[in-house]
Amino acid sequence: MRKRRRLHVLCEDALQQRFVERLADRWGIGPRQRKVDASPRARGSAAQYVLERYVDAVRQWRAESHDANVGLLVVVDGDEHGVARRRQQLAQKLKESKQEPIAPSDPVAIIVPTWHIETWIDWLCGHRPIDEQTRYKEDDEDGRTVARKIEHGEYSPQRAIGAWAPPATDEEAHVPSLADARGEVRRLGV
Repeated sequence: MRKRRRLHVLCEDALQQRFVERLADRWGIGPRQRKVDASPRARGSAAQYVLERYVDAVRQWRAESHDANVGLLVVVDGDEHGVARRRQQLAQKLKESKQEPIAPSDPVAIIVPTWHIETWIDWLCGHRPIDEQTRYKEDDEDGRTVARKIEHGEYSPQRAIGAWAPPATDEEAHVPSLADARGEVRRLGV
């Protein structure tokens, strides 16, 4: 009999949390098998929260890493930094705290929605055109349209995860951070 997978999650906000929870449901990792640490609302930079909590999240995962069925999923928006820079920032946090780096074989996935999670939700819900340089939030015309669709439930994490597979053929050209994340989550054995 296969042992149940457990997942520790560190993420920025409620929207990322709902996205990850729907993804975990898809993988068969139910609410009792996951522990989520999301930034409290209105407490400064959510990306900073993830950067500051990362070392503790890795320590907690390592305390349970004797169990191969336990993984860690970290979600941090790329914003203007992008995937590689965010991963470098997290690796630097481990180095500064004198922690061993994450090994390629460790069930630790770092996914970096760029510009932010709204970009992925929009793409998976069929919004076109889309790119990773545009902020799909209230501060620009396209962003307001998309933000309203998310707010009113037309675009949602649940609908986005329903479209998770198979990936669109042009996904890597438009949302390379999402294409990267698909490979990254394989580290979790899902």
